Amino acid sequence: MNLQHSEIYQLPARLGLIDLAAAARGSGVITALQVVVYHGQRQLRHSVARVVETHLGAIELVVAYEGVDLSPLRIAMSRDQLEPLHKALDAVRFSRLRDQPGLTSDDWPLWLVQRATGSHLHGIILAPDKPELPYARIVNAIDACLPAALRELPLR
Repeated sequence: MNLQHSEIYQLPARLGLIDLAAAARGSGVITALQVVVYHGQRQLRHSVARVVETHLGAIELVVAYEGVDLSPLRIAMSRDQLEPLHKALDAVRFSRLRDQPGLTSDDWPLWLVQRATGSHLHGIILAPDKPELPYARIVNAIDACLPAALRELPLR
């Protein structure tokens, strides 16, 4: 399934977020991680969650929903909350993974998981409802470390 130029990649810009690679190159930024949640059946709002970690020790989670005219939700996080996610990504060699194989247009929701450090940006698309290793390990770590990033907001 080729989603390289699809809506899932365009969603952060539509929600007014700067490019993840540009955010990672910001002053004092160590790493930036982004999870785009795309619901194909449109019963729930698409969302973008971005975690930015700085040299000063500040870690902020920003969550924006499509179709919500409020400012994005901002949550301060501790390094202890985020560390298991970084360890899981390193354990599965995230920077070498490709999109989850076998995805079809019927797989919903889809997540675009991206990590950026300095000038390096890597991302993959996976289906959290298809628990295949190593992708299941990423899904479980995001579930555990970033529950606010996955909060579902229904369309009304």
